[in-house]
Amino acid sequence: MLMERRPLISQTRCEPAVSGLVLDQNGQPLATQLPGERALTIYLDKREIVTLMTLGQNPEALVLGYLRNQRLIDNLRDIAELHVSWEVSAAAVSTYHRDAGERCDELRRRRTVTSGCGQGTQFADAMARLQPLPDEGFTVARSTVFALVDRVHQLDTVYKRCGAVHGCVLADGAEILHHVEDIDHHNAVDSISGLMWMKGETGHGNILYTTGRLTSEMVIKAVEMGIPVLISRSGTTEMGIDVARHCGVTLIGWAKKERFLVFNGGERIDFTK
Repeated sequence: MLMERRPLISQTRCEPAVSGLVLDQNGQPLATQLPGERALTIYLDKREIVTLMTLGQNPEALVLGYLRNQRLIDNLRDIAELHVSWEVSAAAVSTYHRDAGERCDELRRRRTVTSGCGQGTQFADAMARLQPLPDEGFTVARSTVFALVDRVHQLDTVYKRCGAVHGCVLADGAEILHHVEDIDHHNAVDSISGLMWMKGETGHGNILYTTGRLTSEMVIKAVEMGIPVLISRSGTTEMGIDVARHCGVTLIGWAKKERFLVFNGGERIDFTK
């Protein structure tokens, strides 16, 4: 049996926090920690695609997830190599056919700048390509939502040390599978998508938790990843709800200690347990 072709991927994780010195309200010096912010320009088959601002904790996963969620590359086995270099603040992605950069030029011309903190983008007509998630009879108990939110709050996070970052969690029930923080929640969810891609994981029967608001782009990313339940400690937008209804995503907002609001897909929630 032939082994599945896997890309060569660098490993260039950066420390997410740096030391700093500030003045307090009385003018006294105070040692603190700040989240690191680094520019990472993605080149696909030698064509410049986008520059992302990132903590640099999971740069390779971020690049893979971005390319996957934007549908610039459809299959991981099409990638020959992904190399991140912080010396030049660039990620070079090469495909076996060396034509992915050329093929995505038309998509880039139809790019839409979205409401993401780092000015996220959606290529082409994202809604036209989306298909409703299959109805697999997946349900989530109310107690599971409570337990997951509690476990997220107990994580040792960059946010607790530095603030100014967002986080995303992929969970199987209340069990956390992946946790990523970044400058904005779009990068964090793209990084989770990249980790899932590398590990061959699907989103079926999983939950995606984000600290950011549930915009249409966040819901679209959840659909691209095949995740049926999306939870946030923040709220949602009208278009976020519209996309969730169109694609069959359960949308839960304002999820905090033993309370939440269901904006769409309440049939997946078992309120009795």
